[in-house]
Amino acid sequence: MESEFDWDLSSLYENDEQIENDIRVLYDYLSKIREFKGKLNNSVDEVFNCYKNLEKALEIHERLYGYAMLKYNQNMSNQDSIKFFKRMETITAEFSEAESFISPELSKISDERLEEYLQDERMKEYEKSIRDIIKEKKHILSEDVEEALAKYTEVFSATENIYDIFTDTEFDYPSIYDDEGNELKMNSALFSQYLMSKSENIRKQAFESMYSLYKKHINTITELYLTRVKTRTISSKIRNYESSLDAATNHDDSNVGVYKKLVEEVNKNLYLNHEYLKLKAKLLGKEKVNMYDVYVNTLDLEDKKIEYKDAQNIVLDALSCMGEEYTSMLKTAFNNRWLDVYKKENKRSGAYSMGIHTVHPFVLLNYINSSRDVSTIAHELGHSMHSYYSSKNQNIINASYTIMVAEVASTVNEIILANYLIGKEQDKTKKAALINEQLDMIRATLIRQTMFAEFEEKVHSKVEAGESLSSDNLNDIYYEIVKKYFGDITNVNEEIKYEWARIPHFYSCFYVYKYATGITSAIVIASKILAGEEGYVERYINMLSKGGSIDSLSLLRSVDVDLEKNETYEEAFRYFGKLLRELESLVD
Repeated sequence: MESEFDWDLSSLYENDEQIENDIRVLYDYLSKIREFKGKLNNSVDEVFNCYKNLEKALEIHERLYGYAMLKYNQNMSNQDSIKFFKRMETITAEFSEAESFISPELSKISDERLEEYLQDERMKEYEKSIRDIIKEKKHILSEDVEEALAKYTEVFSATENIYDIFTDTEFDYPSIYDDEGNELKMNSALFSQYLMSKSENIRKQAFESMYSLYKKHINTITELYLTRVKTRTISSKIRNYESSLDAATNHDDSNVGVYKKLVEEVNKNLYLNHEYLKLKAKLLGKEKVNMYDVYVNTLDLEDKKIEYKDAQNIVLDALSCMGEEYTSMLKTAFNNRWLDVYKKENKRSGAYSMGIHTVHPFVLLNYINSSRDVSTIAHELGHSMHSYYSSKNQNIINASYTIMVAEVASTVNEIILANYLIGKEQDKTKKAALINEQLDMIRATLIRQTMFAEFEEKVHSKVEAGESLSSDNLNDIYYEIVKKYFGDITNVNEEIKYEWARIPHFYSCFYVYKYATGITSAIVIASKILAGEEGYVERYINMLSKGGSIDSLSLLRSVDVDLEKNETYEEAFRYFGKLLRELESLVD
């Protein structure tokens, strides 16, 4: 039975008749779209009408697919929901097939003619899409070559699948024991939990157990990873990119300069990470921290239980600095069942926000009254408000924002909430714990992910230069980078040189840097909002409202976040340094 804490999906569909009617209408639009195949070079009218039909089809498809996914995620054992979700997956594949000709066909039209099309006032709402096609044209190959590459897609991605199967199902970790000698189960999922244990004995055993297996299988994993790197470097060269990094950043709506600037600026500020680790060593009563000590929270407190209604009030109060419309929409979300709140049997785990252009965003939670759940609410509603503003102000094609900005709004909310909680806390120990939590989050996201990014760039560069690499080479490259990032205050245990081999994100080449640029952007934006900079909240909301209608770097520059300039990273590290000094003063 539905309650006020479940989604109200009637805003999408009230009955099966409405669903079946929309499916019929969607198929009608797909038929209309197919009629434009081979005609896009004829006139701007053909292009405009094709996009207009595509836009309408996307709206209906998003509503149908969204309903199917939300219904399924509420109860993943419900057979009717499973059947409908699978049906929508089939319809989605048919949709992809129907519109697949549009970009390739437009890419064959001369730049001059496409520019003529863009002079038509009607095409303004689709200009970003056309300009993206113009930008990508030099990387699109002949039809025969594209077809051949498409057939190899599954083969190209095989290394990641093999790696996942190998490490997830075939690793048998050596046992570890608690301080009383009781055997503890050890696996990859429990590893992070053990590294946060207050028992050094458990942390050390888990660390050694984990890396003993990666050491044992390092040659196999090296071959898998280098095959993945070679695949990317070869395909990037075939597609006329200067490098695999150039291809990846271009795809991200970014550039190589942003990547290199991130690594450069983080390296300049590594002393702050070393100072933080020095403080951690002091709190642990040690001269130096070991690699297995890095994740233990020396100031961890008992988790305070917070009722959902109280969590709502905390989030609303904390985010009141975002302005009346923003907080009004948060209240609308809470009061109109945009959120599916509590953990239930067969409900999907985790949390997410799904924006549905013609309706509103929906948020999945698994709320268990934990204080950390309050941060999750703020985070997911950050995504929701981004989707709300972009959908309100852009058509569905332009409303979608890129991965470069996707985590910014959510992290801004997290930082603002954390500052609110720190500011309200009167107890010295509790305040220190909250600050320590913030520092750990920034260190893990900004500094650690950049460390991974630096390793990736070095390996790809060496492969592109024709160097032959062995497992020893990769271990040495990684170990030297880790020593630099963790400094003399850390005993950089030799086992850590195998850590690169357990990072699955490396098989999605050059992905991790976006975590670091995302949190950098969020820190700068949140700092300006908290400082009360005149007119800044309005500028920020305007940025959210642009969706994906302009390129991501320009979007961020509109709120004084320039990822190609030193100042942006300096501001982020000033914030980190300020928190560190405050923590030091509280624990002296």
